[in-house]
Amino acid sequence: MKDPGMPERKLRPYLKFSHKLMRGPAPVFLALIAILAGLLVVSRLSTPQDESWSLESLYSLPSENLSRRDLKYYVRALSNFDMGGRESGKPTGKKATDFLLKQYNGSDLPGYFNGDYVQEFSFPAGIEAGRNSRIRFEDHSTVSDGQPRVSSDDAATAIENEVHPSSEETDGSESTSPDSKAALEVVPVAFSSPSSATATIVFGGFCVSAPEKGYDELSRFNALGKIVLCLRYGPGGRHGPYNDAISFRAKYEALKRRGAAGIVFLDRPGTPPVYAEFFGGSDDVGPPSVFADAQAFYNRYHWLKKEDAKLLDGEKPYSEHLGREMGRITVQLDYRESRLTGRNVAASIKGSFEDGKARERKWIVVGAHYDHLGTGKFGSLEGAGEIHNGADDNASGTAAVLELAFSLRQMYAENPSILPEPYDVVFIHFDAEERGLFGSEHFVKSPDFDAENTVAMLNLDMVGMLRSGKGLQLQGAQTADSSWKQMIEAAYRASGFAKDEQLRFFPGGNGPSDHSPFYRKGIPVAFFFTGEHSHYHRSTDDFERLNFEGLYHISVMARALILNLVRASNPPVFQEAPEVNRSDLEFDVRLGIIPGGYGETEGGLLVAGVKQDTPVSRTGIQKGDRIIFLGGQNIENIQDLTEFLYNARLNQSYEIRFKRGEQIIKARTELISGGAH
Repeated sequence: MKDPGMPERKLRPYLKFSHKLMRGPAPVFLALIAILAGLLVVSRLSTPQDESWSLESLYSLPSENLSRRDLKYYVRALSNFDMGGRESGKPTGKKATDFLLKQYNGSDLPGYFNGDYVQEFSFPAGIEAGRNSRIRFEDHSTVSDGQPRVSSDDAATAIENEVHPSSEETDGSESTSPDSKAALEVVPVAFSSPSSATATIVFGGFCVSAPEKGYDELSRFNALGKIVLCLRYGPGGRHGPYNDAISFRAKYEALKRRGAAGIVFLDRPGTPPVYAEFFGGSDDVGPPSVFADAQAFYNRYHWLKKEDAKLLDGEKPYSEHLGREMGRITVQLDYRESRLTGRNVAASIKGSFEDGKARERKWIVVGAHYDHLGTGKFGSLEGAGEIHNGADDNASGTAAVLELAFSLRQMYAENPSILPEPYDVVFIHFDAEERGLFGSEHFVKSPDFDAENTVAMLNLDMVGMLRSGKGLQLQGAQTADSSWKQMIEAAYRASGFAKDEQLRFFPGGNGPSDHSPFYRKGIPVAFFFTGEHSHYHRSTDDFERLNFEGLYHISVMARALILNLVRASNPPVFQEAPEVNRSDLEFDVRLGIIPGGYGETEGGLLVAGVKQDTPVSRTGIQKGDRIIFLGGQNIENIQDLTEFLYNARLNQSYEIRFKRGEQIIKARTELISGGAH
């Protein structure tokens, strides 16, 4: 996509200056100099490598109207590689904060926080592993049947003192490497307070307990007083049929109820890494749990790697090794909590919060989070290493809020009647959303928020990928009386969307974004969202992929909704909406099958299992069939299916074709929603 260059409101001072010079004694010469200087700055500042430093130093004058060019500029600048992924509490997050401040400084938009633009807050940033978070194998020999011989070493002595490794070999199915008694560093899984345990370790398979779905590994062996080894995810992998039971937390709670002495969660090569920052720490007493490198266990227990692969591929429902004793180990959980500083940025049209309180104003809050994942260490779906630029998530929403702020301020300057008293609009950029809505949670609990006098909250999160057929998703129409939905529909109709870019309402008021804390405070909300896609929380969420025409129309709709609110004879009256899950917003749309392979295939995608009581199960599809066509798209492999699902939607019927031997079976199916792990 063409470089958008400088936003119009930044270029306008040069154009105005050249216009004035045209009236002077040397109009042509001076005007040309001014224009050339402006073009030189534009050219220099449009260079991608240097873009992040550039525009902030220029004068800040608001655009008269919403500008596609401005939206492109803001998204590009915020999702520029040089911005580093905008990680909360880190230097890259501060860089994004500075960019926002330099847009507002010098503008006619006053700071909302007693004249300042920034509200700082502290948030928990997970934990840091202590040096004693580790595993030690207490056994250094095995017997010929492959069962480890229990050592009589004292656990405390083994942890504190250096133990010389054994070089014994075994003639059984398990072996001990020379460093088997050396400490193995692990990642603390901090669902309990720091502690240690020494006990026999037993194999728990995936440790999935889903009796309501007819599958329960933990019921097949006794975990009481044992340290349990758990493979990652569950049958079928991350998106298998037992998604509610495969998280670390679900497995931990199930084993805690069964009296486990400790838990070792095992890595699987090729899956995203786990870091201590993922866990928040706890004061609760419970079994120590850690996340360990798989290779160390594969080296020690030769049968384990093959068993992991067989279970993952669904070759058998349960392992015959469940409950197998694997020797005696010590698990030590050691960590300390970590905190970072976040920064919310907010401006308003008429003045600060204190000024508004004195004048008994009513606020409309328009918000978007501006933080993202940095290099992907926290929250990435592909693992750490690459910068995650977060163009859609959520440079898109941040750009919309910026452009709405400058557009409405200019409109108000030209015609104050568009925002009559007692109304004011607050434009707020939340930090630390990706860490757990910490910025918005802090704001609604702070003295700078007045729930009683807040009319509504509009949240724009991931609004840059509007797609034909999938449309604009909106949550919150049920959070107020019927007039609220009518205002939203009227704003949509007035905003120039294409016919196949339909407005789709989703139930509830709680969702995976910054509108949720406002809803819980009794505020009507409207959450704008264009749906998940294959670049969500990956390093490929880049500027070039966005639909800027769609982003423009969504921004126009948000502005229309704000104006509808201030024109209404009565504000919408809050009401509670039906509770929903994250998956109801199509963060994870699935077909309901377990793929038989994740590489390239021939003749369609092999089906290794079918989730019962789903639309696809009613087509008659079976394990061993191959899907060759779905919803107008040929399917050859898992990548084809994934791309289809990211552009598909719930509550719509799709044609499916699958092969059984030489027979091709045609049917129709709908999709299902699933959770995120």
